[in-house]
Amino acid sequence: MIFRKLAFLTLACCITSQALATAIVNGDFSSCDYSGWQKDTDGFGDVSVRDDFTMVGSSPNCAASINVDYGNTEAFFANTLYQELDFTAAINSTFLLSMDFMVDSEFTGLDPDTADYFTIALNDGLGNYHNEYGALGFLVAGTIDGAESFNLSFMLDNSFVNQTGWFLDFQLSLGADNSGFTDFVGSSLILNNVSLSEIPSRAVPAPSSVVLLALGFVGLMLRKKTSSYAGQIS
Repeated sequence: MIFRKLAFLTLACCITSQALATAIVNGDFSSCDYSGWQKDTDGFGDVSVRDDFTMVGSSPNCAASINVDYGNTEAFFANTLYQELDFTAAINSTFLLSMDFMVDSEFTGLDPDTADYFTIALNDGLGNYHNEYGALGFLVAGTIDGAESFNLSFMLDNSFVNQTGWFLDFQLSLGADNSGFTDFVGSSLILNNVSLSEIPSRAVPAPSSVVLLALGFVGLMLRKKTSSYAGQIS
């Protein structure tokens, strides 16, 4: 019993599982603006007077809304909201990327060939999209047919640690038919919260070290008990 308790306490004292917050600027959009983020559109107009990027809600519970295919949006193909990621960390760490968002469209039951769609991915700075493993692909992507909410987390491959030039892209694109015409049904991608956390490596000693340390405590306790017992019978 003493051995089991001491072994458990020794192991518990040696494990570290703290997650460290890292910098995604204005990831919760509580400032009710796009501070820390960059906006990109392929439209020719002034997006500052258009509805391609808007804020919904009120302080401190604002959310960022990326919009396409509405009457007052400018994008011909896509609107993208992005931010460069800080992957500075201890070499054995990993990163947890989390996000809350929803998508919505004006109507449902759309033709999938013309439905607007969204893509969320890690951009290598050269325009190539990657998934959480570092392979070409996306974190998540799909067509939009009415309201749908997401709460997602991705454990990134530790090969990202201390790399630079990576961006997190949220892209909303217009679906079009073979003639290049959209369905003129507006869609939105609404971001509520985005976070990136460093998960440090766990400082767990080798099992043999834990056992030897626990046995040392047990030996000390038995030695004290034997000495006390010998004193009583002498």
